[in-house]
Amino acid sequence: MESMKTVSYSLDEETAKGIDSIAKKAKLSRSDVVRTMYARMQLEQTFEEMEAQASQLLKKLGLETEDDVAAYAKSKT
Repeated sequence: MESMKTVSYSLDEETAKGIDSIAKKAKLSRSDVVRTMYARMQLEQTFEEMEAQASQLLKKLGLETEDDVAAYAKSKT
């Protein structure tokens, strides 16, 4: 198993209670909740970066709508 590092963060009361509530409902530790939230935020950031790259490519290809993309894809098959 990966080694763990103990860290300490200050949270406002509402955030701390929210994490505790999520942990209790999901039957997870607070650490598991924070790790899961971090992983989700990483995925979201990756998706946003991919979306930005795709948007640039679509713009270069002159594809503005879903119909444009569908027609382009159909022309390539």
